[in-house]
Amino acid sequence: MGISGVVFLILVGLLVTVVKWGLIIWGIVWLVRYLKRSREERQRFRLELGKLAEEVRLIRQKLEGGKKQESLTESE
Repeated sequence: MGISGVVFLILVGLLVTVVKWGLIIWGIVWLVRYLKRSREERQRFRLELGKLAEEVRLIRQKLEGGKKQESLTESE
């Protein structure tokens, strides 16, 4: 194996190292973006859940108000 073979092996080793670090950096960037998106989705979900809970509360108040009116009219 001559000088050209050693140079080729060194270049292949460097290429593998660069690709490996590139994949690691890409993975970290992807993970950060995923976690950020996940946090935003959770916040949106909580907001929607809060709106739904408020609607349910209002409907219950209306139903309870209607039942109270019915019981008052029945007792008279």
